[in-house]
Amino acid sequence: MKNKVKKMLIVLMFLPVMCTGILLMPQQEAYAMANNEEEIMPLADIIVWKYKVENGITYKRQYNQTKKCWVGGWIRCS
Repeated sequence: MKNKVKKMLIVLMFLPVMCTGILLMPQQEAYAMANNEEEIMPLADIIVWKYKVENGITYKRQYNQTKKCWVGGWIRCS
């Protein structure tokens, strides 16, 4: 009889804790949607190499696509 009472007390103690976790999940999801936190915002700039051929010589230069500007000068490749 004592074992049953102890088990019931343990279940009754943990029941509010489990219910709280279940009830808070939809609220967190609604908060994220209201604040547009689902969108991923890139923090790093996107930098690519651009190439050109002038008089048979290949040159390359880095271009920042995020800021739409050149990063450095032309470098001779070959």
